[in-house]
This record gives sequence, C-alpha cells and structure tokens, in this order.
Amino acid sequence: MTTAALGSGISHTLADLNRTHVFNPRWTPHARFHAASAIATDVGWSIASLWLLWRPGTRHEQELALKIAALHPILSYAPFYIAVAVPGSKAEDEPGQIPRVAGIPVNLFVAGVLSGLSVLGYLLAHADDRPSR
Repeated sequence: MTTAALGSGISHTLADLNRTHVFNPRWTPHARFHAASAIATDVGWSIASLWLLWRPGTRHEQELALKIAALHPILSYAPFYIAVAVPGSKAEDEPGQIPRVAGIPVNLFVAGVLSGLSVLGYLLAHADDRPSR
C-alpha cells in the first residue's frame, strides 16, 4: 500500500512535470493548468494516504484509513482506461512516442501496476481476517 501511494505521486510528477506535458510549448495555458492541478492533487493524496496508513489509531480508524488509502491509486489511475476509450483520445500524441512495457504504453502499464498493487495490498492486509475454506 505504501509503495502504491508513493508511486502514485512520484510517477505522476515525473511523467507530467516536464517539457512533454506541463512545460510543453505546444500546450495551451489551460491544458497546462489542468496537468499541473492533477499533479498537485495526486501528490496531495499521496501524502494524505501515507499519513493515513502510518498514523496510530483504533482498529476501526485504521480500517477506514486503509480503505481510503487503497482507493487513492485506483481513483488516480483507473480513469486512464476510461480516457483512452473516449473517441479521438490517445495515450500518446505520436505512435511509439511513449516507451512500451510488454507492448503497452508505459503510462497505461504503470496505471495498471499501481492500481493492482493497491488492491493486492488491501487484500493482503485482510488475509488473516477471512475465514479458512
């Protein structure tokens, strides 16, 4: 869960706070605004998620904190898959512009990995809570 929370804020910052996105001279000022806002939001949620995961609290408080922290990477990155389904939308401006991992653009790959890590972390945190079968 910690890796997913950290990875979400760090990867978003590294991927978008650069010349290809926020500082891209071809982007309109409003597009830069949205990119910068998205980065700041994700970094803020990363900090909040880490605080929730590592602060002391009652069992009930820790369970709620775990749920909220688990949702952060999922809510940050699952929308990537919705966005690429929008007609006319692409994961990259030019084909092959973004490196690939197993044939998948790295931005979509990282989105899936961080969302998956978050789900896995949540399930592992509850592994002892489930009845045996």
